[in-house]
Amino acid sequence: MSVQAFITALKVELEASLPSYSVQAFEPIEGQLKVGTDSKFIFITTEGIESPEGVADMGASTRIRVPVLVSCVMALPDNEVLAAKILRRRLVIIQACQRVVRDFDPNVLVYLVQEQPSLIEGFYVSIVQLDVQYDLQAEEEL
Repeated sequence: MSVQAFITALKVELEASLPSYSVQAFEPIEGQLKVGTDSKFIFITTEGIESPEGVADMGASTRIRVPVLVSCVMALPDNEVLAAKILRRRLVIIQACQRVVRDFDPNVLVYLVQEQPSLIEGFYVSIVQLDVQYDLQAEEEL
């Protein structure tokens, strides 16, 4: 099982957990972030591939770590009711991520690093970081 298989499983779970959102597994370009009654987005992206911490074997290890980010674009809350809805949505996303982590291939180490809200392009964006660690030699096909 690869990081792509994890992303696919994550996409399926997020679509089931938040059916009103369009879940996209790519990096949004500037201007693609939007939210409204007819457009709600969650983006699944990756960051750079790294060696897991504590591996100092002069490049002999084939273990890698790939940070996977789940970013939910939301409107800025301007009242307590909207703030409560946003908090609930953030928790639903965390629960969906936890289900995928729990049910994923036991040979792949996946763990939730953090959830961090940010202001990006004028939108409130909840960003969940999950780290996927596995051995490249265990891959059948990259």
